[in-house]
Amino acid sequence: MNVHDAFATRTQPAAPNAEPLGQLFVMRCEPDPFTGERLNVGVFGVDRSGRRVARVVQQVGRLECLYGPAAAEVVWLAAAAKEAALAGVASPSPQVVFGGPMAFLHGTLEQAVDRAFAELVTVALPHKVREASGTKFTDEDALASVSDSIKKLIGLDFGLLANTPNVLVETDRGPWTVMVPFQPSEGVGTIRSADYSPATLKTHLMDSVLDLECAASYRNKRGQGLFLLRQTEVPQSEAKAIDAVVDSVLHRASRKLHFDVGYSAGELAQRIVQWSEELQA
Repeated sequence: MNVHDAFATRTQPAAPNAEPLGQLFVMRCEPDPFTGERLNVGVFGVDRSGRRVARVVQQVGRLECLYGPAAAEVVWLAAAAKEAALAGVASPSPQVVFGGPMAFLHGTLEQAVDRAFAELVTVALPHKVREASGTKFTDEDALASVSDSIKKLIGLDFGLLANTPNVLVETDRGPWTVMVPFQPSEGVGTIRSADYSPATLKTHLMDSVLDLECAASYRNKRGQGLFLLRQTEVPQSEAKAIDAVVDSVLHRASRKLHFDVGYSAGELAQRIVQWSEELQA
C-alpha cells in the first residue's frame, strides 16, 4: 500500500459505500535532478462543486538541512505550483508534478487538505535545531579515534597515516593546503564525521572530494578514498537526510573515488587498512 492509499484508508468513515466529497492531489518537487529525489511540498483539493483549496510549504525549515540555500527555490516552486493548482492549470515547472487523485470522504475540503498536508508534507514540520551541547562528534574526533584504531591494527611503522593531516600541494595556481590524513604509497584518503547538520555535512564532503582530487592529481596518486563515520542512534529523519546528502555528493564525484562508511572507529579502521592494501597489491 502506497502513502496515498494509506491516507485514503485512514480518512474513510465507517459507512462502507460513502460517496466521495472530492479529490486531493499531492504536489511533488524534484529539487536536485542529480539525485532524482522527490519531496512532497504541498496538497490541493477539489470538491464536487469545483471549489479548490491548496496548501504548500512556506518556510525553508527542514528543506534547508537537505539543500542549503537552494531550499528557497523549492519554496518558490511550491508557491508557483499552488497558484497553478488554484487556477486549474498544469504545473508551471517540470520540477513539480501533481500526483494522482485521492478521494476524501468526510469533513470539509479545507479539513481534508489540512489533514493530508499534515500527514504527507513532512518537510513542513518545524525544524528543531540541535543545541550545541559540546557532545558533537566532530571531524577531528573521527580522525583521532579511527587513527588510534589503525595503529592498533598495523602498528606505528606503516606509511598509511600521515604525520600531519594537512598537506601543502603545489598547484598550477600556487601552493594550497588540503586535508589527506591517509597517504598509502598509491593513494590519498580522508575521513569525515556525519554528526553535523545535512547542509554542513554536504559542504564537508564536497571539500573532501576536491581535496582528494587535488592531492591525487598533483602527487600522481591513483587511489582516492573518502570515509564517513556515522552515528548509530539518530532519528530516522536525520538518517534519511544524511543518505540524501551522501547520494548528492557521490553522484557528482569522480568514478575513481572509493567511498566507505562505518558505524564504529574499529570497523572503519579495518576498511581503511583494507583499501590501502588493495591499492598496493
